Amino acid sequence: MHQPIIKLKQTLKAKNLQGLALDIDDTLADSSDYWVKKTQEKFGNPENLTVKQVRQKYRYSYYAPYWNRDDVRQWEKQVRHDDQLHRSFPLIPNANHIVEKIHKIVPIVTYLTARSKTVLPGTKAWLDQHNFPKVNIIYRPKSTKLPQSLAWKAKVLEYLYPQVIAIVDDHPQLAKDLSKSYKGTVFLYDYPDQAPRSDINIISCKTWNDVLKEITKLKSTN
Repeated sequence: MHQPIIKLKQTLKAKNLQGLALDIDDTLADSSDYWVKKTQEKFGNPENLTVKQVRQKYRYSYYAPYWNRDDVRQWEKQVRHDDQLHRSFPLIPNANHIVEKIHKIVPIVTYLTARSKTVLPGTKAWLDQHNFPKVNIIYRPKSTKLPQSLAWKAKVLEYLYPQVIAIVDDHPQLAKDLSKSYKGTVFLYDYPDQAPRSDINIISCKTWNDVLKEITKLKSTN
């Protein structure tokens, strides 16, 4: 396990603190719309879909089969290390205000992101700009390649439990990658469908208001 993650667990345990992890991209920052728009501009739009239609059909730009190409992947790799870009992604409306309310119910103790260390300064600046809680950021280590980022996140969550009791994340693959023994909760944001599995605690939440309601209910039962 990456040393910063080990240190976080030790710190939380020493403080007898339990709380939530938050994903960033497509959970706090509206980054997918940027990816779709820029990919269309640079590599074409074979189906002539709007950004919203691409998101509805594929959810993420990299699931569109005609953009599953080496030149697209290479361009994405360059952009993912653009620190300046990560200072300017739009905020998902009202996410910061609702996170502020959640933080008073169950503390936010970390951000868990597939972003790399190269964009950590921009990520911190963006979180500060929108007044998100000032807590530790767990970033993807260099040894973990992007396609394995959800499986890596799953392992981190299992390691951090019970100091990190839950995460708010938009990606259903994270729920699928968790083991059957995981005792925490995944609040699956912007996911109107039934949870992708029922053997662990996965709660589908269409909006941030739904996340707030579900976390309030979870707190009241504990």
